[in-house]
Amino acid sequence: MGCLRIVVLCLCLSLPPGLAAAAQARAISWGQTDLPPQFILDGELAGQGWSEQQMRGLFPLLPGFEHRTLQGSLNRIWYEMAHRDGVCFNGAARTPERESMAVFSRRPIVVPAYRVIVRADALERFRPSLAPDGGVDLERLAENGALTGGYVSGRAYFSVLNRFIGSDQGRARLESAVSTLQLFNLLHGKRLDYILSSPVEAPYYKARFHLPDEFVTLPVEGGDPSVRGYVVCSKGPLGRAVIEKVDALLVDDRAWAAYLEPLRRWLEPADFAAALAARPEETSR
Repeated sequence: MGCLRIVVLCLCLSLPPGLAAAAQARAISWGQTDLPPQFILDGELAGQGWSEQQMRGLFPLLPGFEHRTLQGSLNRIWYEMAHRDGVCFNGAARTPERESMAVFSRRPIVVPAYRVIVRADALERFRPSLAPDGGVDLERLAENGALTGGYVSGRAYFSVLNRFIGSDQGRARLESAVSTLQLFNLLHGKRLDYILSSPVEAPYYKARFHLPDEFVTLPVEGGDPSVRGYVVCSKGPLGRAVIEKVDALLVDDRAWAAYLEPLRRWLEPADFAAALAARPEETSR
């Protein structure tokens, strides 16, 4: 592989300046960050994140580009996307700020929103806090002084959970953690009764750390049922060209099913079925 790279480099250097620039003009940098199980950068499950596997499947189907990876924090990746063309990311949420600097694919990756996660053996303790439809009534949960929950500080939860964490006059017993790993360790060790996390994270931490616990994810009453992620690229000619090819590919249901397949491992069957059913959106660019 090293010899091949040297040969390619020598060929590029031997080209006339105009042709050498053209050879580099189609290079795409795909951001990767430590965000399991979307991206898994270390441990025995390294490389098995759903987004990483999707990218490996996409690259051969997007001819005309040289696909590279760029590892860094989310802030670094968005900075690069805002300041140069040819930077992409697989699985990003849409916000007005991001739309000002990037172009998004049309078919969304739909995954469940944050939920209340508990140990299966402690589920009965939460029955009084459940609404008739089975979701967690946060008002009732806050009134149950016998239960202590945890959340990751600095994470952007949806509005109902943000109010639960930041207000309620301190009625809810909550502890903050610096990472999702810490949350699951505290839940497993019975130092927390519940945590606020994404349901796709529970099977990852259970598998990576061989936890014997069975986790149950409970939806939040009045909360967002899901979040949507997209393939996103810098808002320049090169980034737009990638998104156009992605849209043309993923409009086909068979290609869409193959693209989503790596998510199956991390989702409940009903949630995976909902992800498969997502249709392309009509958005202006």
